[in-house]
Amino acid sequence: MSTVLVTGGAGFIGAHTCARLIREGHEVVVLDPLRYPASLEEPERSSLRYRREELLRGALSVAASTADKAATQQVLREIGPCSIVHLGASPLAPDALEHGERAFESIVRGTLNILLAAREVGTVEKLVYVSSSMVYGDFRSEPQREEAETSPKDVYGALKLAAETLVKVFARLGGFTYLIVRPTAVYGPTDVNGRIVQRVVDAALLGRPLRLVNPTTTRLDFTYVEDVAEGLLLALDSPVVDETFNVSAGRARSLVELYELVRERLPGVEADVVEAPEDFRPRRGTLDIAKARDLLGYEPRHQLESGIDAYLAFARRMSEESAEASTTASSPGARQRW
Repeated sequence: MSTVLVTGGAGFIGAHTCARLIREGHEVVVLDPLRYPASLEEPERSSLRYRREELLRGALSVAASTADKAATQQVLREIGPCSIVHLGASPLAPDALEHGERAFESIVRGTLNILLAAREVGTVEKLVYVSSSMVYGDFRSEPQREEAETSPKDVYGALKLAAETLVKVFARLGGFTYLIVRPTAVYGPTDVNGRIVQRVVDAALLGRPLRLVNPTTTRLDFTYVEDVAEGLLLALDSPVVDETFNVSAGRARSLVELYELVRERLPGVEADVVEAPEDFRPRRGTLDIAKARDLLGYEPRHQLESGIDAYLAFARRMSEESAEASTTASSPGARQRW
């Protein structure tokens, strides 16, 4: 049984990836700061409990950040992983624009620290780096292939591309192989970062305000989180090395389509529609996943319709648990689990 280190393993994509690895019999060690905003409320807290108690059941969790060089080196020395899935990084593009230095520490320095530690420990055979479709900038083709020009339009994409370059350089220096995976517009159970699908679902279930910017012209290749986890598992287990892959649903949909799909299932959800000039976000569309299909055997199981159904079922469950937790917490002498 191989030991896999998953950086950022307690995060959204990371926790689902850990669950998938555990089911396949891997010994999983999570390296994650385990820090969450104090402002989170129910049902987001229920989602985090689900990550911890269900998705990460069977994994060893170490509370540390890849931006901490000494801590990263210590963890790798102690566990001697055979492989690494490197997800640990600031997750949102707007945050990278607003907090550039913090994003640099998280994305670039964190990747450098992992690479240095992996080279030092000498046990790592393969590293899977989780990048982003944001490295392409504006999509120049439909669908967008991996060989397309990388011309980031924003800070997040630029930092992710810099980290990709570091991974390739260290692999050329010897010691381990790599695969780079570029997902896009990931959504699904336990997302608490306010991505667009979560915001639409929350508006429908919880009555939260919803603002859609350029919903007709904004098209994203919405990718269910479990499909991304499957793609990462395939990348890790594949004999293919030193390649880059798109991993997505393989079909772009507009924000209008997303909104209408949710409204069909939960009538009454309303949105404020705003038409605005282009900002730092690149114009995106469909990612070409033919290479991942051919070389990794990747096949997404969810298009947006089935993904929304699965996500809504989970979100309803979390809302119900949140209501129960609130009732329990308000009872005399009750203690909260979180």
